Amino acid sequence: MSKNSWKIIEPFRCPTYSMCILLLMFLIACEPSISLRPDWARDLVIYEVAIKGFTSPNGAESGTFHSLMEKMEYLEELGVNAIWLTGHSLSDSKHFYGIWTQYACIEPDKLDPSLGTEQDFKDMIAEAHRRGIRIFLDTIEHGFMNYSPLIDQHPEWFKDGSWGMTDYDWEGEHPDLEEWWVEMWTKAVLVWDVDGFRCDCGLHRPDLWLEIKRRCAAAGKPIFILGESGIENISDACQRDIMLFNQRQGRIDNHAVLTNLTSVKDLFHQAFGENDVPFNCEVIYEDGTRLTNTEHGRSLHVFFLGLGEDVIGFWEREQDNMPDWDWQIEGVDTNRAIKNIRLSCPERSWRWQSNGSGWQLAVSSNAKGLKISGGNPLPGPKLRVISPSCHDCGWDGFPTDQNPYTVQGSRFVFGYGSLFAPAIPIFMSGEEFDADFRPLPGLTPDLYGKGEAGTGVWMYGSWLQWDQLKEKRNSAMLEDVKRMLAIRKEHQDLIHAVEPDNIDIKMNPVPMVSNQKLPVPYILCNGKRALLIVGNPTEQEVELELEITPECLDLPAGTKFVKVSELWSVEQTVRHLSAEELSNYRIKVPADGIPGGGLVVLRFELE
Repeated sequence: MSKNSWKIIEPFRCPTYSMCILLLMFLIACEPSISLRPDWARDLVIYEVAIKGFTSPNGAESGTFHSLMEKMEYLEELGVNAIWLTGHSLSDSKHFYGIWTQYACIEPDKLDPSLGTEQDFKDMIAEAHRRGIRIFLDTIEHGFMNYSPLIDQHPEWFKDGSWGMTDYDWEGEHPDLEEWWVEMWTKAVLVWDVDGFRCDCGLHRPDLWLEIKRRCAAAGKPIFILGESGIENISDACQRDIMLFNQRQGRIDNHAVLTNLTSVKDLFHQAFGENDVPFNCEVIYEDGTRLTNTEHGRSLHVFFLGLGEDVIGFWEREQDNMPDWDWQIEGVDTNRAIKNIRLSCPERSWRWQSNGSGWQLAVSSNAKGLKISGGNPLPGPKLRVISPSCHDCGWDGFPTDQNPYTVQGSRFVFGYGSLFAPAIPIFMSGEEFDADFRPLPGLTPDLYGKGEAGTGVWMYGSWLQWDQLKEKRNSAMLEDVKRMLAIRKEHQDLIHAVEPDNIDIKMNPVPMVSNQKLPVPYILCNGKRALLIVGNPTEQEVELELEITPECLDLPAGTKFVKVSELWSVEQTVRHLSAEELSNYRIKVPADGIPGGGLVVLRFELE
């Protein structure tokens, strides 16, 4: 296809979402000359801002574009280079959790006047850009509030509803709706100068987002698309890709990222083998009895088979033209009626079931027992994301007497599991200084505003208290996170999200001996230099012995001496060590939760 043929594209008339995806894959393949992913995307460090509670120029819930602009110097010094702005358009002030939220959108094409003027908005973006910070807007993909004037103006655009709101009819024949959507977000880029979007609930119409990306790229401003979920081939990354938390329970301390990052092979777009990931299975019979593969002396056995055919959708039971993951279950009494089968991965918070809501399972009998199939949870050929936290931490059901922040002062979690990992980190504002959670006065514990105001724990309603930075605990945490981000920036050749078609770094585990059970140390290397990350999540200093070889450093065979620089310790020493000394290398890792604690970071270079 010629470039001119992309200039104006009639919105696609796809009868199904899956057909739309197939068509999009064909169209992308036909236009290799257009680079739709910005070259800066792999180096992103994304900082989420819920604008109303981020600053308080006039008391609670008074944050504005201007007051956010005044924080750009702080954010530049922190070291983040992108803001996911959860709040810009005209929205309801109480629909969700009793507070103003972007997700209760009224008119997506209008700025909320309580946040400031259009000029204030543009000034804020310009100041962010001046300081090397990009701005991503949140788009609400499913619909908007029931009283939106757009419903009266275009009643044919809408059908059904969800979340107590009215939904777009994305499956209907509405070329004017499609063009309105494309023009609205293209304008945000070309007129307001935003740098990309986070699409709430995933991309409902990937074809339209492809057209938005194409128009912006043709105008000289390629954009970054962060889908909340989904495995379509249009978004550049998935926000819910790897989350170190359960939004109703808090941090997942046994997450693979926090125990053995090198086991997360999918960071490098490698397929899982049969024994790479543990799965727990529970079979519930109609009579109420249960059978699991986790009990002592278990008779139920689960075998991961990898990618199979398309049998079932991810959230829906209809096929979606995407290959499923398959498992074989043995030890099931197939002569008894089965009510439900639940499958989970404890290291990743993945959960499927054959009967009920959520991720779906298809079940069929075979000679060995049961074969089950479910949606592949990996995001496909995208840049990978590790998220310590987001605004959905503290979701309805989270204990109201607990802090919904995930990191909570852990240098280990922030460093080993996120900022030093080869992925795009996304974290909620306040994590960087170990903020105490204080709810906005109107924040309720219930999604739709029930319960006592001021007692909710939904992170979106965090009322940041900046005077906490006067406290030693908070200021010390901030300085440590600044140092982590400075190390990441200095070593972008080693610490970045890996492109699916350009695996330019390696990650190797380092054998260790210790009297404590610790996360597996890992080395990031590229044949020129290497970084060693050692984590300690405990409250005690730990001594361990490492076996560091030229092979795990990806250095030439026969390397005799290596320059070793300590990057995390206050005393940043430089030593010149032989290969023999490195093969029996002893270190001490300070306790977590203290200034300069939780980590050892070493750089290795050839002499």
